[in-house]
Amino acid sequence: MQKFDTKFEDFLKIEVAEPNFEEFKNDYLKVIDEFKKAKSAEETLQAIRDSFALDDALSTQYSLISVHHTIDTRDEKYNKWNDMFDEIIPQISEYGNKINELILNSPYRKEIVEAFGELFIKKLQVQLKTFSPKVIPLLQEENKLTSEYTKLISSALIEYKGQKLSLPQMGKYCSSKSRSERRKANKLVLKWWKDHDTEVGKIFDKLVKTRTKIATKLGYKNFIQLAYDRLGRTGWNEEDVKQYREQVVTNIVPLANKILEQQKERLGYGDDTQYYDYKIFYKSGNPQPKGDKDKLVNQARKLYKQLNSECSKYFNFLIDHNCVDLEAKPGKAGGGYETYLPCLKTPFIFSNFNGTSGDVDVLTHEFGHALQAFLSADIEVPMLRSPGYEVCEMHSMSMEFLAHPKMELFFGNKADKYRYYHIASALTFIPYGTLVDHFQHEVYENPKMTHKQRKMKWAELEKIYNPLINYDKAPFLKNGGQWMRQHHIVTSPFYYIDYTIAQIVSLEFLCESYNELKTSEKAEKTFEKYLKLSKLGGTMDYKELLEASNIKDPMVKPNQKDVASEVVKILDTFNPSELDKAR
Repeated sequence: MQKFDTKFEDFLKIEVAEPNFEEFKNDYLKVIDEFKKAKSAEETLQAIRDSFALDDALSTQYSLISVHHTIDTRDEKYNKWNDMFDEIIPQISEYGNKINELILNSPYRKEIVEAFGELFIKKLQVQLKTFSPKVIPLLQEENKLTSEYTKLISSALIEYKGQKLSLPQMGKYCSSKSRSERRKANKLVLKWWKDHDTEVGKIFDKLVKTRTKIATKLGYKNFIQLAYDRLGRTGWNEEDVKQYREQVVTNIVPLANKILEQQKERLGYGDDTQYYDYKIFYKSGNPQPKGDKDKLVNQARKLYKQLNSECSKYFNFLIDHNCVDLEAKPGKAGGGYETYLPCLKTPFIFSNFNGTSGDVDVLTHEFGHALQAFLSADIEVPMLRSPGYEVCEMHSMSMEFLAHPKMELFFGNKADKYRYYHIASALTFIPYGTLVDHFQHEVYENPKMTHKQRKMKWAELEKIYNPLINYDKAPFLKNGGQWMRQHHIVTSPFYYIDYTIAQIVSLEFLCESYNELKTSEKAEKTFEKYLKLSKLGGTMDYKELLEASNIKDPMVKPNQKDVASEVVKILDTFNPSELDKAR
């Protein structure tokens, strides 16, 4: 397997080898043989550590290829190598699964627990349920289909203003303060989706049926619990999520509706307010950061220097070693992410800057992920370096709010305009994110639904979670087409609810920091609480991590309601109508 050096100057110039299945296979077989020959606890523990090293090397090589592939999905070499990994990963899982079985059946279980912890064993038991050699062809098919969707979306080019623009590049025009431009840009984007409606529908239909086959072959009732197990959820279940969703409808949806009604009043379009109008929060336009990518990065350096010395050190490392690719461009995959490459001891941040306030959100959100990766990099067990996704998103979303006191760096005298917008947007996001989760449960509980029926189900659920948006002039959206634009539904099933859980925790951090700032120049206690959570990585279960970090569990009544009421108090300190005048 390829060897890597942590001492590199430029991440994007690191050479990566073509994936070689036989080489991977032989390396894993050697470790399996090492397990079988082990005659003592010491030898068994060494075999486990050797398996960790293999997992890290495979993860690093795969991530490097994936990074280059998403930066330019048209690159033939990385396109080919990404496709090769779609085939390889399921096959390698067979050998990883065998190692897991050897660990769980080892006569030295007591010593393994003492060395690596009980949670390691618990996670292996869950992981073991999610794989069998008999589903390898189906796993390969699943990977191919998700890659097909990503390539399709990344290939989108829309002719506008004499340019051919990707979907992320169209973002700033879709949220333009000019209503005519907003209308035109959104119609062009929707036309692309409508033109590819059948194609996306077919891809997803195949995916649903493939995932359902995988689940039933593994002994699951349907794909839902398999998806939960794949995500490593050990602290909560489907029933917990159902009750959580009900709380969102009761506690958050009315607040979100109130925010949207106020937004509608500010915009001044009355009953003619359309779906694309809600893309601007103020009639004077959404707050936009001052400067290009380089200016924003330099301001972010100042931000982290002022916030915390560890933040500053790690952010500067990422920038100085080119561990970022930030700007939107043709051929680049959409969205944003942070990925950790263990053999390089560094995260990488990917995003699509497009001149909106979302660019600042990325610099805080994705760096929150990256900071946690740096802080827990020395945890020996790979699967314990990072917690479940719901906690991972707490690291990122909370960093967005902990950076609030320094927003003048990006928005100047419009910083409050951004702050109010950012907080209000967090509240209105929660119902949407919960809708995504509810929709996925309906889809996989009823895998025989047609594409048309899935769209009808989305439209039905939208009336519960997001009832105020007017789609009368957009039949594609009125008939439930919006879900196809949410790539997580296709590529990362059941992940999205994690964002909403984390959003509520991030709002708890927001409230604590705002309260601390009433009597102190810095929210140091709140930030220390945040760092404590980050440094724990995934060494504890969901509920244990929250308890150890003194964080309220959003799934437990009345925590969700309590946090929401505190956020409303902060929102009430702003005057959005006056902020709207700040042009």
